[in-house]
Amino acid sequence: MAHMRTSNLAEITLGKNLARLRQSQDITRLQLGRMVNKKEQEIEKYEKGEFVPLPVLEDIAKALGEPIPKKIIRRISFLRKLEMETGIEQEELADLYNEALPEALDY
Repeated sequence: MAHMRTSNLAEITLGKNLARLRQSQDITRLQLGRMVNKKEQEIEKYEKGEFVPLPVLEDIAKALGEPIPKKIIRRISFLRKLEMETGIEQEELADLYNEALPEALDY
């Protein structure tokens, strides 16, 4: 049974980072969606803080030229699982999302 997730600080941080990175490269949500086989509306939801499945996150990061190291992916996966099991927001996730998708300097 799938758990309903509410956006938390980490997911909102990730969404903002995705949006900023996409905008810094002058790529529309539609264009990014086509690059990763997702609808424009799905990209919009991710950017607003909706949960991004790890394979999708990896695809988006690669499409934007910022592939996420496997070490970071494994840590994100571990913390997400811990969060689901305990119901306790893992604040370290926001830091990992910032590390995985650094701020675009020219934006």
